[in-house]
Amino acid sequence: MTAPDLILTNATVVTVDDADTIAEAVAVTAGTITAVGSATEVGAFAGPGTEVVDLGGRTVVPGFVDAHSHVSMGAPFIKHAALTTPPVGGTRTVGDILAKLHEAKDRNDPAPGEYVIGWGYYPEAMDDDGELTAEILDREFPDHRVAVVHVSAHGGVVNTRVLEEHGYVPGVADPDGGTIVRVPGTDRPNGVLWEGAWMPLAFSLLDYGRGEFDAMLAEYARWGMTTVQDGAATWPQVEKVRGFAAEGALPVDVRSLVIFTELDEAVASGLVDTTVGGHTVQGVKLILDGSPQGKTANVTQEYLTGGPSGEQHWHGIANIDQPTSDAIVTTAYRNGVQVFAHCNGDGAVDQLLAAHRAAKAAGATPPGRTVPIHSQVMRLDQLDDYVAEGFEPSMFTVHTLLFGDTHLANFGRERAFGISPMRSAIDRGLRPSNHSDYPVTPIDPLLLLWSSVSRTSTGGVVLGEDQRVTPLEGLRALTINAAYEHRTEGDRGSIEVGKLGDLVVLSDNPLEVDVDAIRDIQVLRTIKRGVTVHEAS
Repeated sequence: MTAPDLILTNATVVTVDDADTIAEAVAVTAGTITAVGSATEVGAFAGPGTEVVDLGGRTVVPGFVDAHSHVSMGAPFIKHAALTTPPVGGTRTVGDILAKLHEAKDRNDPAPGEYVIGWGYYPEAMDDDGELTAEILDREFPDHRVAVVHVSAHGGVVNTRVLEEHGYVPGVADPDGGTIVRVPGTDRPNGVLWEGAWMPLAFSLLDYGRGEFDAMLAEYARWGMTTVQDGAATWPQVEKVRGFAAEGALPVDVRSLVIFTELDEAVASGLVDTTVGGHTVQGVKLILDGSPQGKTANVTQEYLTGGPSGEQHWHGIANIDQPTSDAIVTTAYRNGVQVFAHCNGDGAVDQLLAAHRAAKAAGATPPGRTVPIHSQVMRLDQLDDYVAEGFEPSMFTVHTLLFGDTHLANFGRERAFGISPMRSAIDRGLRPSNHSDYPVTPIDPLLLLWSSVSRTSTGGVVLGEDQRVTPLEGLRALTINAAYEHRTEGDRGSIEVGKLGDLVVLSDNPLEVDVDAIRDIQVLRTIKRGVTVHEAS
């Protein structure tokens, strides 16, 4: 055996292999794991050029795989105003929002007419009512376009200049699959847009260069992520990332999902399932509904609090109709393209299942592991459908912390307590992953892990004790299960000989500390293919 380039020893190595082996050391040679075992066994392979790192009992886990996030959204947001509320950020009032927007404007110095942008707006968690309108933004920023992105990324608030440029003038009808919120008692848009009224504008905001992209990947590496998904990229964004990767291997692997409206272009390119420099074109992303915290998730049982514009008997929004989703899934399956679909509400899950069955009835063969992303306000019988149809859900348990109290108000205890039912999925033999959906929620995988084990809201309510998982199950959801959903379990997701040397050194063992201490565990080192891409100072 060639002497390893790197040996991590005197550690607790949580392999998450099939036997859940705990080892003491791991060796990496030319980017690949070549030995896992006791400190003595692995240490015997060291040569004169081997870097031997004594971890003093620290814990090593597989490189985290963010099963669903948004590189092409996060990269441009790096330089804009972060408006997140506690416990993520410090925005508490409309005054805070305006101050942070002004700080971003001063920092970025946009020319007159260019955009001032903020993201992470969540009025329900603010100390005042959080109401932001075009009128307020007009007054504060008379010379610029302004867009404030809701925390869900499925809606936002813009100033009058932006409204008028998009044809959102008094009397205009809501677009299909979208909502334009009006000034009470009038037909005049108040600046708040949702789903189909918001998305075309939102994608126009996502321009970024190499500097922002590199900063974004460095942020993922800081949190121990070694593989991440770009979860809804336009074809130009896919080509941009491919170009960056062609210049030199990326420090974190990026797996792009092309937005469903550009599936034909992706298929024609011949780039689906190809990899260059750590960038892979993974599959297609459907966006079937919205967000439960934004009241746009498509649910079969109505919201208890009405709609975003005060609608009664509100069930959310279906972003595309059934025939359209049937056609997209059929095209994807016929071309061997893996399907990922944003499904927050049970109505959206029903729509995906129907599209899948319609594609099969049309003679298209599923390529396997269709992934319903989020799987939040869903019915447990739908998990049985997942099993029957070969679906694997990617769940979003940090919602129980960040938005749990809002979900209780919107849906009541029974539905809110069943948000992202990971325990029930595992008990049925499914292999659910967990994801950050960054920039919707923080990248932090230890917070994700804690949320799957604790399921406790900011208000202290346990959202479904019977859906809690063990720390090991939670860790598997962030490593081997996520790799399995990406169809990459053969080369990553666990610490085994022959797999990539993607490793994370943690300050403590998440399998042994008290549950509430999991979220405080620190990432000390991130290793990608045997090379350290982040080390804590």
